[in-house]
Amino acid sequence: MGVEGIANIISTQMELLCSAALKGPVTLRRQFKDKKDSLCQILMENPLELFHLDSKSEVESSKMLSSQGPTNKLEKTAFLLRLGYVENSDEMARALKMFRGRGDQLQERFDCPVQAGLDCNVVSSFIKQAPMVLNQTKDVIEKKIDCLTNLGCSVNSLVAFPSYLCYDMERINLRFRMYTWLKEKGAAKPKLSLSTILACSDARFIKYFVDVHPEGPAMWESLRNTSASS
Repeated sequence: MGVEGIANIISTQMELLCSAALKGPVTLRRQFKDKKDSLCQILMENPLELFHLDSKSEVESSKMLSSQGPTNKLEKTAFLLRLGYVENSDEMARALKMFRGRGDQLQERFDCPVQAGLDCNVVSSFIKQAPMVLNQTKDVIEKKIDCLTNLGCSVNSLVAFPSYLCYDMERINLRFRMYTWLKEKGAAKPKLSLSTILACSDARFIKYFVDVHPEGPAMWESLRNTSASS
């Protein structure tokens, strides 16, 4: 790996590097034998894999590297073609690097919103807007869709804001509980969009969804404490 790539990993992942006891480079290279190029490619695309690769057994790590091989690339390419990407295009090349997982895994993740009631073409369109959706497991995506419907929102709301599926469950639950409480107090509009509630910064959320009611700060703190203890 080049100096620039190494510097980028160090500058962006310093907390991880300081908190984890990693194996030495000789041990790691011996573990992956002649697959050093594959290892470098994985780390350049997703530096966080450094911790996962280094902490897994040799068998598990070898499996992870094999998933980056030619067969997996063909499966991913076939999946992306079904999504409407043009073969050998720059967009296809970027997508191959962006999407993580085997072709069959990507397909089952894609199927989650389809099985929830959205049209395939609609899902293809919003995956291009928010590709990180498919870098989550099938279970996580299903859990977030279930949460959405339990909140009383239509699955169709994902069309306007597919990035909903990229937010962590803690943020989703905390913010919607606060919003629900505000509605009950008559201090919030009854039908705000997902993006209005989730996409704003913490400071902006506190200003417009917490401090807007005299009892808001105490309620927000209570919700945070409950979330932390659960």
